Amino acid sequence: MHDHPTQKPCPGPCNNAWRRAETVRIDTGTEHHINPAWGQPIQCDACTERARQQLAELPELLTAVHLEALYGTRPQNTATIHSRPNDTPAWPGQAARLLIDTLLGEIEELATDVLALRGIWKHDNQPDHDGIREGHRITSACRILTAQLDWMMQHHPAAGEPHEQGNANPAGQIRHWHAAVQRFTKQHPQRDVRKMAPCPRCKGPYLAESRDLRLVDDRPYIECRDPDCRRIMTGAEYDTYVKALAAVVTQAA
Repeated sequence: MHDHPTQKPCPGPCNNAWRRAETVRIDTGTEHHINPAWGQPIQCDACTERARQQLAELPELLTAVHLEALYGTRPQNTATIHSRPNDTPAWPGQAARLLIDTLLGEIEELATDVLALRGIWKHDNQPDHDGIREGHRITSACRILTAQLDWMMQHHPAAGEPHEQGNANPAGQIRHWHAAVQRFTKQHPQRDVRKMAPCPRCKGPYLAESRDLRLVDDRPYIECRDPDCRRIMTGAEYDTYVKALAAVVTQAA
């Protein structure tokens, strides 16, 4: 399927469309024209730079969550990343406090693991956080991860794992932290929902602009959300399909 025998497709979200299209090809025999983003050598440059940018933004985003913990009053049904949907905070700011504690622990754990893997310090030589301000701990851990990012993206034992929650891929963990904080502070991108034409394969009203795939020509992929169909088109392919559909409707009128 490709001319890069020594390279593998990047395991990041940049290749979600390609992986889905490959699954459909294997399941149904439907060919596709989506090319994967290749790892350099494991993860692609775009995923590396995205992780670098997300790390740079984490301290400021967590500061916003910290202010919420001090002064905010979240709605009672607000869920944290590890809470159950019916959990309710016992006091104002509890959800923010739990989110900070959880993420800080995970960020520091990854920083410690990376330094141990690189032989910079040993696991039994854990840093003492007593008396150190939380903001300094967050900044310090993010700086360590930023300094080790290139190694993490290509040489960490879990670098080849998909960027899915629960996996140890460092870029996937960073992406999860960043998304969790953005959702909590309501800074995640809000996209308008477009009315799409019926799916050309299953004819159902399931076509939608994908929110988690890389762009092609600065446009999102169009995908069918019907699990039995899963048709994926580029923006250009969708435009061609809509023009042909419009022509048929015009001729029939």
